[in-house]
Amino acid sequence: MESTFDINRSNSNNNIPVNSFVHDHPILKSFIAGSTSGLFSTVVFQPFDVVKTVLQDPRNDKKLGIINATKSVWQQESFFGFWRGLSPSLVRNIPGIAIHISLTQLIYSYLTKNNQTSMVKSGVAGFSARCITVSVLMPFTVLKTRVESGQYHYTTLTRGLSDIYRLEGWKVLCRGWTPTILRDAPFSALYFMIFIKLKNIILLEEIDNKQPLYIFGCGLLAGGLASCITQPFDVIKTSQQVSKEKLLLIDAFIMIKRKYGIAGYFKGLSLRVLRRSLMAAMTWTVYEKLS
Repeated sequence: MESTFDINRSNSNNNIPVNSFVHDHPILKSFIAGSTSGLFSTVVFQPFDVVKTVLQDPRNDKKLGIINATKSVWQQESFFGFWRGLSPSLVRNIPGIAIHISLTQLIYSYLTKNNQTSMVKSGVAGFSARCITVSVLMPFTVLKTRVESGQYHYTTLTRGLSDIYRLEGWKVLCRGWTPTILRDAPFSALYFMIFIKLKNIILLEEIDNKQPLYIFGCGLLAGGLASCITQPFDVIKTSQQVSKEKLLLIDAFIMIKRKYGIAGYFKGLSLRVLRRSLMAAMTWTVYEKLS
């Protein structure tokens, strides 16, 4: 029996198929895709974020590598240590991805209402949507990074936010906003530009550019390229947010250079490329599948 969505419970004749309803409401489609991929990908890929944060923490040994960082997490909290920070990650990513993908589609649809698509319009849509999303969810980003570092221990999500506000002030809840914007907004702009371009290219005639595997591949490549370009700001953001003292953007930039050299701006790159690429590819594959 085909599943239906009852628009008006008082009149059973108004039932329409769920897939038709979702297709006719792009914002709802965006929220479903974003929330679904946000939940699944956050739980699955959280260990990558934890190890990456440990790697990027300037208080740790500058020679710390992925293997030793992984061992460090295991020694501190065993298996469950790889999912520390999961609560703020879920709160940040489930609505965050849903809001971002919805805003991106909304802005993109407005900019291309005359069917005049372009990479520039794709970039503007991704950039604008990410700026709004990052700003709204910034406190959870700070809390997430701190808990992942293993240097801060908050008993609950609400207690963590209240402790930061009470002991350090509200400005700390927005610490790292600039590098986060410089990381995420260009990432989203570049990702969406590359994704739309790749998705509209058919490499072989027998390949359908609506097939999930093709969409996933486009998302994976777009996410990898965008992650590499924006990686330095990810390292700077982490350095600022885990610091107990106020650390200006330029100070963080200089500190990383002095301690690690140029390579320091790309610490944890492989982990971020893997995580962000898979998350982004999964999100847009689900979205396209609902189309």
